[in-house]
Amino acid sequence: MTISITTCNLALGELRATPIIDIAEDTTEARECARYYPPCLRILLERHDWSFANRRAALAELASNDRAAEWAHAYVLPAGCATPLRLVAPGCYGADFIVENRTLYTSLGNAMLEYAAYDVTDGEMSGLFVEALSYALAARLAVPIRDSHEKKGQLLQLAELAFQRAVAEDRNRQPRRDAIGEDVVALVRLGAALGRHVL
Repeated sequence: MTISITTCNLALGELRATPIIDIAEDTTEARECARYYPPCLRILLERHDWSFANRRAALAELASNDRAAEWAHAYVLPAGCATPLRLVAPGCYGADFIVENRTLYTSLGNAMLEYAAYDVTDGEMSGLFVEALSYALAARLAVPIRDSHEKKGQLLQLAELAFQRAVAEDRNRQPRRDAIGEDVVALVRLGAALGRHVL
């Protein structure tokens, strides 16, 4: 994972701490940013289905399936998968699945997975997401850098508000894929079979 110096410096700015130039420099600020940036990013990515973090990948099926009595297929999760979102395959969207120990079990063969990834870059993140991440990081840095639990509490509140704004913006940008029911899909397929547009 690449640690964003820009986001780290936004967080440090909230604490009136010295900005960093390189994450590997020998300063308290750089060490603490390197320590707290990855979990802060991961938590934010896991809390919402961010459009900029979504990926799609074909799943590699495992040679052995220890839950074959319950699930017909066992797949290894893609590297960098933060949260599995939905399975897709020809003629199917959103099949049931479970995940245990980085193994995805499902009844769907030849599956592709839509998932939220950890490996997002500065350029992919929305501005409001960066703001939420910088506040979350600043809250984590408040105690080791400023020895202030009070400041941490204030920053956690700001981080939550920024997170809610970022989520609202992201939802407004995304199409409502999950709102399409099976009856609508069936109607569209029927129309296609009849050579007509039904919606």
